[in-house]
Amino acid sequence: MVDATPLRLPQRSFASLDEMTDAWINQIEATEIRRLPAESLYAGRSVQDAKRAAARVNARLMFASTGLGLVEGDFPSPLYNLTVGNDADSIRDALASLDASPSDWWTRLNGRYRMEAPIAAIASNATVDVILVALSASYIDLIRNDLLAIDKSSRGKFRIFTSRPGVEKLPEPFKKYAMPYDERLESTTYAGTRADFPQRALRHFVENNWVTYSSDDSQQAVTVAMGRLKMTTRVSRRRASDEEVISLLKSAWTRHDGSSSRLLRYLRDDALVSCEQSRFRGLWVELKAGYATRSKA
Repeated sequence: MVDATPLRLPQRSFASLDEMTDAWINQIEATEIRRLPAESLYAGRSVQDAKRAAARVNARLMFASTGLGLVEGDFPSPLYNLTVGNDADSIRDALASLDASPSDWWTRLNGRYRMEAPIAAIASNATVDVILVALSASYIDLIRNDLLAIDKSSRGKFRIFTSRPGVEKLPEPFKKYAMPYDERLESTTYAGTRADFPQRALRHFVENNWVTYSSDDSQQAVTVAMGRLKMTTRVSRRRASDEEVISLLKSAWTRHDGSSSRLLRYLRDDALVSCEQSRFRGLWVELKAGYATRSKA
């Protein structure tokens, strides 16, 4: 029987970062764990926008995963709840107890799977002209060491889409490659939530056909575009417990056909509940697994 229970980091103290990494990878390598393409595990508009952007320019879509490292969209992945964000399944406290950073975790994790700095390896490939990075501040923090490993001659390939806190998390040499999107994007058809802001900005950039522009011209194009827009008032959303979020999702599950992207929109736009992307994904995966088990009974 295939286990559909999402993996979590063991709740215990670790003597070292290597021990913590081993504990996680030992779970990942368990043969009975159910596996699905990585892109099917990531829910919500952010993934849909990233897919649309990648398809438009025939780009290779990859995910910066806290549990798996840098992976292709079709990478066979287990269900898991592990994030570097600020929610219940965050590894930040465990890392802090070891005097380690999210970037240290990224280095160890990728080193065990493939190579310690996979983004730097891609950047060094002469056949790669442009690298579009759309990540939240927490995940910019995750890949920081990888960015620092990139040769100076390859940095100009990057166009980075993140929030203002995300820009602050970037290593100094990369801040100038962050595209100057801001809250004025909310006054367009690309409006959304803070969690999916990087991917919405990415899609706006791609659909305006700026991918082939130089770094300076890209900056200028975005600056001009933002200058034509006005700030909008943000919708106020409340925090809710996991139990309340699950209850809301259950009540709307059939109406939205269990669609992760539609349910996330319902949660944020109709129920007016704030729910960080990775937190929502974990709750949705658990709920989906429960529905799948009942349907087989």
